[in-house]
Amino acid sequence: MEPSQNRSIRNIVVVALVVIAAGVVVWRVSPHAFAPAFCYDFVHDTQFGDRKVSNPVNSGFGGPGGIFYFVPQVPMLQKALQKQGFYIDPYESTGGKVYAAPFFGPSTRSAVMSFQKKYGLPETGEVNNSTIDKLASLYACPKPTASSTPSISATSSPKAK
Repeated sequence: MEPSQNRSIRNIVVVALVVIAAGVVVWRVSPHAFAPAFCYDFVHDTQFGDRKVSNPVNSGFGGPGGIFYFVPQVPMLQKALQKQGFYIDPYESTGGKVYAAPFFGPSTRSAVMSFQKKYGLPETGEVNNSTIDKLASLYACPKPTASSTPSISATSSPKAK
């Protein structure tokens, strides 16, 4: 092989290594940039199991121990609170080996109170509509735009004679 060919191959290898190293650095510095974004459409009058809502927009199911479960509302609330840096007991967020599903327990209530304090809301520990409004402002799922929705257009073709 000629020296100029060796130099070209070496340059290609060096460039490839630099690109790989840069990618690793970006991935290590901001792994969240590659993670899918969390979103959930929190809505008013949702029952989370922490308070009674007269006309809830959702319904739950009864489980062992007399606990009433609200899925997916409670797990999504817990995920949103964890994204804010608040602790949720893994026993509550998974249901452990005893309960049928994640449930609204003491650590979830404490995390709700901390969330309310952080955002200047009354610290009730209940997921009321003002708390839901704040959650919705932070985690609402993007609405599809007209340009992102596929459209079908019908065209007429002249009839063959």
